[in-house]
Amino acid sequence: MKQHFRYPVYCYLLVSILSFILLPSCEKPAGESDQSKEFNVSGIVLPESIECQPGSTVDLQVVGGHGPLASDVVELAGAGTFTAPIASVSEKNFTFVLPDGIFTGDYVFSILRGSQSKRVGKVKLIVSGDDDIEPDGATVYGVVSALGKGLEGVVVSDGYELAATDKDGVYRLNSKKRHGYVFICVPSGYEPMSDGILPKIWATLGSPADVPERVDFTLNPVSGQDNSTLLMLGDIHLARRTNDRKQFSEFVNDINSFVSSTAGPVYGITLGDMTWDLYWLVNNYGYSDYLKDAGAIRNLRIYHTIGNHDHSMYYAGDFDTVAEYKKLIAPTYYSFNIGKFHLVVLDDVECTNSKPTTDSQGTPCYVRDYKGNVVSEQLQWLQKDLSYVSEGTPLMIMMHIPLCNASGSWRLSSANAAALKSALSKYPGAHIYTAHTHTVYNVDKLATDGFFEHNAGSVCGTWWWSANETPGIHIGQDGSPGGYTVVKTNGTNLSWQYKATGSGLDYQFRTYDRNNINITVDKYVPAGNAASKAALEPGIWGKASSANEVYVNVWNWDPSWKVEILESGKSLDVTRVSVKDPLHLISYTAKRLNKSAEASFATTANDHTFRAAATTANSTLTIRVTDRFGNKYEETMQRPKSFDIKTYEK
Repeated sequence: MKQHFRYPVYCYLLVSILSFILLPSCEKPAGESDQSKEFNVSGIVLPESIECQPGSTVDLQVVGGHGPLASDVVELAGAGTFTAPIASVSEKNFTFVLPDGIFTGDYVFSILRGSQSKRVGKVKLIVSGDDDIEPDGATVYGVVSALGKGLEGVVVSDGYELAATDKDGVYRLNSKKRHGYVFICVPSGYEPMSDGILPKIWATLGSPADVPERVDFTLNPVSGQDNSTLLMLGDIHLARRTNDRKQFSEFVNDINSFVSSTAGPVYGITLGDMTWDLYWLVNNYGYSDYLKDAGAIRNLRIYHTIGNHDHSMYYAGDFDTVAEYKKLIAPTYYSFNIGKFHLVVLDDVECTNSKPTTDSQGTPCYVRDYKGNVVSEQLQWLQKDLSYVSEGTPLMIMMHIPLCNASGSWRLSSANAAALKSALSKYPGAHIYTAHTHTVYNVDKLATDGFFEHNAGSVCGTWWWSANETPGIHIGQDGSPGGYTVVKTNGTNLSWQYKATGSGLDYQFRTYDRNNINITVDKYVPAGNAASKAALEPGIWGKASSANEVYVNVWNWDPSWKVEILESGKSLDVTRVSVKDPLHLISYTAKRLNKSAEASFATTANDHTFRAAATTANSTLTIRVTDRFGNKYEETMQRPKSFDIKTYEK
């Protein structure tokens, strides 16, 4: 953030080469009128920020002669929309007068000409008055405001120190600027400005640690947050491979449709691994490319969580591996509020990169080593953050690596888990959302350890492999479809459902007719070499059966769910079993092995499949599943049911 300098009448602009936004002229699209073609304002040089007072004159440079006309109007659209007529025009510049009532904030700058509008770019206005604040010994300071008024009690942090704004919205931090940024904890009832999908909750610091910097934040009031929808997006894993970007576009279409049809505020939260460090250089696909592809998501602010594959393999240790992430995506840990809930994003990936090696193109890097850990400085920050949160406030915690395995045993080290539990002890009933496994499971420890963990599935399924190998089958290693978890808030209560990409919320299970499943090497890996044939491990599906059994994979199951299988109205005995999902076996694992290729992400057993034995091989069954919130999902299973790709493809 640059330092700003004030002038009494005119607003002179803080312009640097990096802050110029020079929009190229556009060719005339088919059907565009000559009048529209003449509306060319591509020569306007828009700075990153303008510091001024209401009623003062703003002077903007024009390069190339394509500036506004004297009859045009400037529009500044942000938390409010303001217009100002052009005051003067010359070949190299034009001026306009800032209207009264305008306030500090981020604005879209456009030129209006009659009924037409041309967007020029974005600009930050810093509107000062007679009560200019001073650092007073702070190294980072500023104002948090909404609709031109300072907001009291908003917490601001640099990742180490925290401070709350005073009655005028002013904060001051004695920051050593170690992370190189400052961020806010967005209060309930407000939303931050956005830059595409990214909420503007943080700003990069640019001056030395002992030089005071002013950073202001602008928020917009929003209503209805007590009934919000949160989309938990695990493991996106874009890397310019396995046809991933085209498949991702289908996910974008799904999420855009879902957001547009959902009432009330909707927010996205990634759960880590948006990219894939192995391919940043090798496939020329990194954070900037991800942001461009994700930019097709509309009307959704997406808060981000860092994953192990979002840490750089080109640096040693832990701190430097996230430098680019912090620059382009978000802080690695932070908090915000939505309605009654306080949400905390943590980085539970500690990189231990130390051994030099090279990537597949020979570029020097490090062996990618990491462990699940919430490091001590982060736990200290968390304790400070929660000191501003009333005891008993419902919490949501987002991090990448699960706290627990599906069995409920600790996945993080017991010492680290104990420290995290201690920090959360005054907030019983916390819901923890994780990813990393590319599976779906729930661990309810509310009665014992005070939290409920949701391993929330993966957008990419099997790293986008299954649908690449078998179009129409987008599936994770446990048989869960690629998708995301939909969380609904209602005051202090939560409900949740898993949503498969391309399907409705009523799709919550998949059924198999055991009599028709026999996954053998001869049938599914006929062209594989000896090693590939030996690698096929189908488990129970490797032998034929005539026991009339049916299997139901209920991916978002937890012990409060009810699974019923009825034959002629009579309930059959249902048993939960641990098995591999047969559809994943034939759509990914066997397909890879049949090419004598490694099945790097082979099918894993899951504990959310249910079995029952029918009396005959051709009876029609009713499969009825009821979740913990009383939602009922039903399928009439006509038997015999074929086991092939066509039966299950979407």
